[in-house]
Amino acid sequence: MKFYLFILVIFSSQAASAESLRKVRLDDTTICYPSSFSPDLSFMNAFLAPIADKLDSSDGQELIYIPAQNIKAKVSGYTLSHINRNGVDFEHELMGLAYASSQIGNPNGMAEAAWNVYDRRDTVFVEKDPNLPFYRVYEYHEPLFMWHLVRSEPLKNPGKSIPADWYIGHCSESAGSFSCKQTINFESIFYEYELQEHDLHLRSEVSEAVKSLFKVWKQNCEKS
Repeated sequence: MKFYLFILVIFSSQAASAESLRKVRLDDTTICYPSSFSPDLSFMNAFLAPIADKLDSSDGQELIYIPAQNIKAKVSGYTLSHINRNGVDFEHELMGLAYASSQIGNPNGMAEAAWNVYDRRDTVFVEKDPNLPFYRVYEYHEPLFMWHLVRSEPLKNPGKSIPADWYIGHCSESAGSFSCKQTINFESIFYEYELQEHDLHLRSEVSEAVKSLFKVWKQNCEKS
């Protein structure tokens, strides 16, 4: 009996470590990533089944969450979590959408909107970020819960192209802290994710870490 239990424990441990993969093709690139990195949509799929033929196709995008620990393993200074205004220990997982690049219109649209904000809006509010060496650009006459984060105040008559490192991201506030949208390109995949304010100074390192994960996910498909 003891020998049987020992074998059962080993088998269970191996089964737990061999996580299933989700295979997704976006344009010309196929990735196989851990199924746990996507939410369980089985209930919603079952709920919508009777009208499935009336729904638009969702091909071309994939919701992918990357646990904070997976980023921490590649970026040592990454913050695993923080206590938000509601007293919740909020994990810094990367929440994002992977798109087929062919589905993306203008990937620089947000940066261009901030750079030319005075041409597009009659009312604009700009202020220095209270903690970071950047500026917040609100497309309104007062600060609200969404803004562009940039390196310097936008000019009223720019007259030149956007500097490569000027635009940081489009940000939004929730429960006392904020996150900003970041993007990476991996072959024919465009991945847009939320990076918490605590880790914005590591955005380049995080970007490289995300790209390395996508590279591994592509290799997973090639091995299978």
